[in-house]
Amino acid sequence: MKFILYSSFLLLLAPCNAPKTSATSTAGSGNNLKTMIIGYEKTVCFGKCPAFTLTINGETNKASYKGDSNVEKMGSYEKNISDEDLAMLSEVFEKNKFFELKDEYDGAMTDLPSKYVSFSYNGKSKKIKDRHNAPAELKEIEKVLDAIADSEGWEKVKQAE
Repeated sequence: MKFILYSSFLLLLAPCNAPKTSATSTAGSGNNLKTMIIGYEKTVCFGKCPAFTLTINGETNKASYKGDSNVEKMGSYEKNISDEDLAMLSEVFEKNKFFELKDEYDGAMTDLPSKYVSFSYNGKSKKIKDRHNAPAELKEIEKVLDAIADSEGWEKVKQAE
């Protein structure tokens, strides 16, 4: 639900005569949404921290989610991701200068969960570890990815028996 609200908010900010985006391009030239792969993992802690993995694949327009512990959706789930959502995600990563952030934000506290955010797009790839003191830009990206993980429309993946 948060993801839908965030997407709606971004749409309200866009001017009515803004250029339309497609699966092969966004406002910038040479952007191919089909090359996008996003990974987001939250690890366990010594308490009841939610632990899950989220993957978004621009080539297949699919998102996959695997709930490990302390989450409502335990196990494997999938959902479709629209080209508009992929374009919004591209803008969020670009606006927050993901490729300019440090590779790791860590601290001495070992009981904190870690978050790993990876982004591959147009031939560039980066993975960031966030355990402590991450900047607001990375926190904004994580907030959007959490909203996707918490959104509606996930379907349980049936495991082969």
